Amino acid sequence: MRDFVAQGTEALAAAGVPSPVREARRLLSLAAGSPAAVLGPAERVPLCVGRRYRLLLAERMRRVPFSLIAGETGFLDFDLAVGPGVFIPRPETEELAERAIAVLRSLPPRSLVLDLGTGSGALALALARARSDVSVIAVERSPRALACARRNVRRLGLVGRVEVRRSDWFSHVWERFHLIVANPPYVARPELASLDPEVRRYEPRRALDGGPDGLAAIRSIVASAPEHLVAGGTILIEIGDGQGERVLRFARRVTSLVETRVERDLRGRERFFSGRCG
Repeated sequence: MRDFVAQGTEALAAAGVPSPVREARRLLSLAAGSPAAVLGPAERVPLCVGRRYRLLLAERMRRVPFSLIAGETGFLDFDLAVGPGVFIPRPETEELAERAIAVLRSLPPRSLVLDLGTGSGALALALARARSDVSVIAVERSPRALACARRNVRRLGLVGRVEVRRSDWFSHVWERFHLIVANPPYVARPELASLDPEVRRYEPRRALDGGPDGLAAIRSIVASAPEHLVAGGTILIEIGDGQGERVLRFARRVTSLVETRVERDLRGRERFFSGRCG
């Protein structure tokens, strides 16, 4: 097993893959049967596992994200199915989910929540799991992401509590909500080419491209949100670092939004916009 990990580490490092030792071990565990499988350091690797490991290693060397290779990713305390054409949620979005859950706990019984651009369904599912008496509508325009989100709703037993609906932001949304959450595209178009290969090559462009300045989707959501919030309802949006002042300046022109603020993530970067419908 040591030789396999050493050879994999060397190959991954040459391909520029971050944390090559960790990645080599994860790929070998996946080849052995599951991401959680563990092989002892002196254990002989079966031929079938070795063949599968080399195939997985070749994919990772092409900078295919590990989550796409495995077909799933962890989010908070549960696992999500992911696949090609579906955005893989990041740690920053876990922070967004935790902030949204904190808001959710203060809401009245049978509140209604909206997740805009749900992707794999991560935010919608986290919120539905946090409170059993709330209903969540998760909207998405990508057919692949819609299918993935519905699969995750089924696998987590949340059918009937999370509705996955095809909609381009608010285009097919008529209800009013106590809480709206969104992780929209916010990368400025000129910056797309500088993203890591795992993101640039394999994430859906529409989940990344925020227009010339990165704020196209954010402006659209902020402008329309008050029409879909109950009085006192909250909106939470993930934004890019350095966008806070511009987002606030725009949001403060939306006169029905009050208590607008931008907060930083655990790495100290501007990351979360919030406001309340006055």
